[in-house]
Amino acid sequence: MENRAHALIVGFVALLLTGAIIAVVWWFGGGGEEYRIYELETHKGVTGLTSQAAVRFRGVRVGRVMAIDLDDSDPHKVVVRIRVRQDVPITYGTVATLGFQGLTGNAFIQLDDSGKDPRPLLPVGEDVARIALQPGLVDQASETGRRVVGRLDEASQGVAHVLRAENLERIDKALQNIAASTTHLEKTLAQMPALVKDVRAYASPEAAAELQSAVREVSKATKQLPGIIDNWNRAIGKIDAAGARIDRLGSDLQGGLVADTLPRINALSTELQGTSAQINGLLGDLQRSPQMLLMGREAPPPGPGEAATK
Repeated sequence: MENRAHALIVGFVALLLTGAIIAVVWWFGGGGEEYRIYELETHKGVTGLTSQAAVRFRGVRVGRVMAIDLDDSDPHKVVVRIRVRQDVPITYGTVATLGFQGLTGNAFIQLDDSGKDPRPLLPVGEDVARIALQPGLVDQASETGRRVVGRLDEASQGVAHVLRAENLERIDKALQNIAASTTHLEKTLAQMPALVKDVRAYASPEAAAELQSAVREVSKATKQLPGIIDNWNRAIGKIDAAGARIDRLGSDLQGGLVADTLPRINALSTELQGTSAQINGLLGDLQRSPQMLLMGREAPPPGPGEAATK
């Protein structure tokens, strides 16, 4: 009897432990709640995510990861199968990202609704609804880090290009020019007080009055300028008319000289040549026989057959 009592107690304890295990499994398995199956797809890595990892909707745990595998149709794509409570509002606007917990670094699926499309996302027949798994903060930080490293590399190459020997020489010359310009600027600034004083002197009320008077005189002269130009044009016209008269007078004089005066001058010149020849002959005779001034010209010798005269 005593052995039978012990056997009954052991059996009862075993039943209690079995029931407790079943209750725990039932509790952690969802406690009889209804779930929907979804698939998350991504071309990025899912390092740190494991099966049975938590699925959270806006921070609240609403399911777990069931399996992680490559897509049969595209081996470059990773498919994560999750189950989510049926009461969770999964819509076409729901986005999924990969999150990490605190210091442990355990990955989980974070679901959130962007509000772009409120239609419920439900499976169609036997096809499981899919949601794109967006890059998480770690992926975004890694991508940003790669871009930053690339830009730093480009910047270092640019700095190396700028710091070449010939560029350093140009920079040194530029600094020297800047120093020289600064020296000239200092001299110019030193002369500014005197310049300001001169400007103030020219900007005094007396200078302004003189300038205004000069402007009025210039204005008057400008108004008189058209009359002066007209008078000048009339004078030019008169000079042109006088020039035309002088041209006609010159033509008349030239005609008179050619038609009347020149023939007379030519005849007079001929007579003067004859007279000059006679005078030359007379002078020749006087040189040969000066006595002819007293006795007259000698008779010419008689010709053949002529008697001599006394």
